[in-house]
Amino acid sequence: MRHRFKSDPKWITTRYPARCAKPDCEVPITPGQRAFHYPEDRSLYGSRCGHGKEAARDFDAHRVDEDGY
Repeated sequence: MRHRFKSDPKWITTRYPARCAKPDCEVPITPGQRAFHYPEDRSLYGSRCGHGKEAARDFDAHRVDEDGY
């Protein structure tokens, strides 16, 4: 799904090294890697550890719920 609002999270390609926002995740996010980014709190969820796919799936599910109301 496309993001509709400026603050909607989206997949990005990282330019700098980072850490996954999921607690206790030890897999680093390296430059050039895809990550799911929440712009409001600037958190990243990595694709190699699988937390990015999980975060994207959760966001899409919440959006579908909101669209139903």
